[in-house]
Amino acid sequence: MTFSIMITTRDRSEDLSRTLSNLRLMTPPASEILVCADGCSDNTVAMITGDYPEVTLLINEKSLGSIPSRDRMLRLAQGDWVLSLDDDSYPLDINFFPYAIHLIQAHPEVSAFTFPEQRDGGCYAFPTKTPDCEGHFVSAYPNCACLMKRDDYLLVGGYPTFFIHNYEEPDYALQLYEHGKSVWFEPSLIVRHHLSSKNRNNFKTHHLNARNELWSVWMRCPWPWLPIVSAFRIIRQFQHAYTQGINWLIREPIWWFSALQGLPRCLKQRRPIQWSCYLNWMKLARYSSVKKSSN
Repeated sequence: MTFSIMITTRDRSEDLSRTLSNLRLMTPPASEILVCADGCSDNTVAMITGDYPEVTLLINEKSLGSIPSRDRMLRLAQGDWVLSLDDDSYPLDINFFPYAIHLIQAHPEVSAFTFPEQRDGGCYAFPTKTPDCEGHFVSAYPNCACLMKRDDYLLVGGYPTFFIHNYEEPDYALQLYEHGKSVWFEPSLIVRHHLSSKNRNNFKTHHLNARNELWSVWMRCPWPWLPIVSAFRIIRQFQHAYTQGINWLIREPIWWFSALQGLPRCLKQRRPIQWSCYLNWMKLARYSSVKKSSN
């Protein structure tokens, strides 16, 4: 069983250098580390070639987005499993891969594992995904802390690259469940995520995530439920914008028009999923409860 690591980065060379330094400590190391420099204008390329010659470097001269970059690396990777990280995230346990082998053997039905995402100050990204929670099936995962089976990625179709950024993980998880596979949260291995503030814009992220969520509905949700689920998604995103204040609320229609512009492409790539599978995936996202570990 072999492991690759993939990282997409844009103009965060200091964060990336810290991550690559920590990855050098892993025992045993990954079979390969792929980094995609997505339209970088800082010293990222020079830093990698000069300080980390063991890294396989891919360069997008112009930024294509994190999703096309990750899709490219997943298709080029040689490992059986690919550890997906951000340029500011890395496993805390240097023996990550030996433990991962045991997880994979214990969960043959799982095609993607996700782990507790430890932020600054020792807090975790989600209260239901901490080391104190029990392992459980989930509807999505973050690409900053995920171990993916490469063959299954190629089998189910992979990420919709025209999403560019955001929401590729839930859409891919849905495809996995459609194929009788699953996504598992594993609490025993922690990924440290420094969550760099550089190149992050919460408002822009909201619009991209909302648009891509609706595009996923248009591609995957079967009739006659598609209009109902579409309306539910729009209303839910509107409610989120309301909590952020009037400046967000009055600009909410921007992503509606952006979504409509992508409708022809969504219809062209439409592959509806059986409603029972789609509904169970939605329930998993919304209603799954996690019991505290007794350990």
